[in-house]
Amino acid sequence: MSKSIRFAVDVNCYLADCGKISDRVQDLRREYKDNGFIILPDSYSDEGKPTRLVINCHGAGGTVSTDDSQVEHQALTQYLVANGYAVMDVNGLPEEYARIAGIDIRNNIGSPIALRSYVKAYHYCMESFNLKREVFVHGGSMGGISSTNLVLSGAVPVIAHSAFCPVLDTYNQIFLHPWSGGLPKTALAKIYGLESDEAGEYIYDEKRIRGFNPARNKKAQCYPVPVKFWQCEDDPVVPVWVTKKFVDGIRENGGMAELRLFPYGGHEPQLVGEPVGEPCGNTLFDGEKISVPVAVEEVFIWFSNFN
Repeated sequence: MSKSIRFAVDVNCYLADCGKISDRVQDLRREYKDNGFIILPDSYSDEGKPTRLVINCHGAGGTVSTDDSQVEHQALTQYLVANGYAVMDVNGLPEEYARIAGIDIRNNIGSPIALRSYVKAYHYCMESFNLKREVFVHGGSMGGISSTNLVLSGAVPVIAHSAFCPVLDTYNQIFLHPWSGGLPKTALAKIYGLESDEAGEYIYDEKRIRGFNPARNKKAQCYPVPVKFWQCEDDPVVPVWVTKKFVDGIRENGGMAELRLFPYGGHEPQLVGEPVGEPCGNTLFDGEKISVPVAVEEVFIWFSNFN
């Protein structure tokens, strides 16, 4: 049987404004607890050969709470665990901080706070369990920007990256076309301290977000690891042209990047097509057979290419 373990990490949610010139301390520690979990496979042992970890960054449709999470119920997570991987996620937005700041708990938007949370969770897992230091990273929808910013930060050693319908652009996606009635736009404004005009509308300021907008991050053009995205041509939530442009930019600079497109499926590439008849991996998770979708099988193969 696999083993799910809940944990919490202390995350500094104070973002210093380094644009202000001062001879006084600008940075502060404002730590709040963020929820995380890790699922260990049957093959895991505290001694002997270490287990490979996958950091699976969730989308805005869910969270990581003290007793549940979005990604542990997904076929990809279960398939990876069934085949010997450990899988970890954190909320990326501490609940108490979100409440004080007036931010919806489901929208960490891949911010510096989310990055700090993932880094803290990575170190917690490395110190607490018998895991290989190098990890794979995956993201879904909003988890696309969380996972991409984590990879680009270089803060954890990543082997390869994958994502389903990834958010990659804070301006064209989160700011101009936010989901959930504008909740991620509000999160963007409050986390990065965007100003408002006379009508009370937020004013986008790339300078405040610089380094956390993959679409405008020059470092992304020389992507540090192999990356592959899965998306549907008719995605109504995350415009596919942003993903195409992002991948093309990496390839033009000699990087290893792939975009796997489906002709239909909306915002759910992981549900497109009939289940794979003969998956290449083990399909038993805690005694029950997993139905393996096309995209899930292909992510498993993508990771296997570098493991």
